[in-house]
Amino acid sequence: MKESELAIKHNESEIPLEDAELVRKIHEDSLRVLEEVGVKCDSKEVRQIFEETGLAAFDDSTGHIHVLTPLVEQALDTTPKRDRYWIPENSFGVGGTAPFVYDEQIGDLVEPTFDHLARIASIVNEADVINFMARGVLIKNQEVKVMDTIIENCHKPIYVAAVTEAGINRAHEIHETRGEITVQFSLINSPLNIIESMIDPFLSCVRKGIPIYVSTMPMAGLSGPYSMSGLLTLTHAEGLFGITLAQLVNPGIMVVHAGLPSIANIQKNYAVDLGLVSHNIANLIQEKINKMLNIPSIQTACTTSQDMPNKKAEEDAVNGYAMMKKHGFHQMRHSFGFLKELISFSIAKLERHIQICVETSAEQAPSYDIDEPYDTEGFEVIMRNGSKPNYMQDDHTLKNTGKYFLY
Repeated sequence: MKESELAIKHNESEIPLEDAELVRKIHEDSLRVLEEVGVKCDSKEVRQIFEETGLAAFDDSTGHIHVLTPLVEQALDTTPKRDRYWIPENSFGVGGTAPFVYDEQIGDLVEPTFDHLARIASIVNEADVINFMARGVLIKNQEVKVMDTIIENCHKPIYVAAVTEAGINRAHEIHETRGEITVQFSLINSPLNIIESMIDPFLSCVRKGIPIYVSTMPMAGLSGPYSMSGLLTLTHAEGLFGITLAQLVNPGIMVVHAGLPSIANIQKNYAVDLGLVSHNIANLIQEKINKMLNIPSIQTACTTSQDMPNKKAEEDAVNGYAMMKKHGFHQMRHSFGFLKELISFSIAKLERHIQICVETSAEQAPSYDIDEPYDTEGFEVIMRNGSKPNYMQDDHTLKNTGKYFLY
């Protein structure tokens, strides 16, 4: 088996999860999505940026921008490659923004404070197994103080949120002085809808040259196709759109692909299920697509769907850590303190799972059986749904229920 291939042994056979052919097909389907389906956008400024290239067009009847493949390829050519990014391969991190802290003393959720944030940052700073720090918890309307608290307590690379003028200016100051900062943006609401409120801060950061990442999180069965390659096709297309926009505005700006494929668990009332082995697999494959393109990549893995720290949460983490160590990756966030649906963050879980990560070996990776790595109907279901989240009722989801995402 070639070194570039990713496979997990199941019984006596090797079930491919990523190989050159699978990765190529998903990438080509994603380019086709941008050309033939397009992305819904009401912003005249963004439409003008694309249309002035002569390689994109706006369809008044659908409200979609259609982007030709040569324009995306041009953007990928100007995007700085992975070796220029400051976070190394195989980096676990604290990322995400939980609105609550799980307080082990009272067994309930509490509102995050700056003391919580400072403690998280200090723990991350001292943990050799963690290579980067994002907020972890949400403290509303305090962008500047959040950034300052993080850098006061953690000297590692950081991810921050900045949508206000003050926040963007502080992020720019940190970029110019301390460095190793990336501003996170959720530019697209899946499927294929630009979030209009994010456009102005996104463009402001890009024009100032602040490194950014473009996040998108389709949920299979809810806002994305209910098959592995179909879900990844949509995720990758949305990520490529954000990268292309950034490179058109400021060619050469550092951009990280933060496509986060996720799964709506039909048995749990369509709640996002981050503890599935399938979730780790989907994010690993997305990372391998980005590796083929040699671009910086951050995904999500090693977390849980438990609402409190327990044995099952630890088992979920071991599965994730082992798979990542076995197959390699660039960056994975949400890997330590997060609980069910990323709603809450447990500092005790953070501390415990740092040790679990250290102790987990690649040999503990679970088996995974996927009968059809590539779904020939993946593009068609994306075309059929367009920018409307009709996947719950789509025949494609109904016939694939019980076939995909069982682990």
